[in-house]
Amino acid sequence: MAKKSWTYMSVLPKHKVKIDREDLETLKAYRWRVSAGTQGRLRVVADIVQKGVRRKMTLGRFLMKPPKNKQVYPRRFNEELDYRKDNLIICTLKERQRMLPKNRKNNSSIYKGVSYTKKTKKWRAGIEVKNRAINLGDFKTEDQAALAYNAAAMKYFGKDTYQNPVGRKRTIKRKN
Repeated sequence: MAKKSWTYMSVLPKHKVKIDREDLETLKAYRWRVSAGTQGRLRVVADIVQKGVRRKMTLGRFLMKPPKNKQVYPRRFNEELDYRKDNLIICTLKERQRMLPKNRKNNSSIYKGVSYTKKTKKWRAGIEVKNRAINLGDFKTEDQAALAYNAAAMKYFGKDTYQNPVGRKRTIKRKN
């Protein structure tokens, strides 16, 4: 039986991170820990000394070594800490925003690019492309509007853009 190309690495406090097996020995030289990023998402970091200066570095940046003005972010958004290289992408901040799910605070819809219009009692889908808002139409259901957003996002931004999880089990709760 062939060995998996990936493995889990333990990090502080009591977390496991999925990594490529080939990176395990290099990563063991550092003390990796999980911390919350600026948006509250978990990320894996360590204090790395480079040219005599100690600085906090994310595991993604350490593995991928992106050029200046680029960052590393996971392609798939899930609760698991997946730092395999095929799950990491190097991108600009603007490109990253296209991959992020919707900010879930105080919105009428659980989906990105979708809002409820009280006047028409319909769900409206929209997307921003090159700083221009594009109205994708009004829909009877929230799911229909989310699918319209998904299609437009694929058209304008390609396969790495965020797709609303329409039809998948929802774990998102609405405030009543």
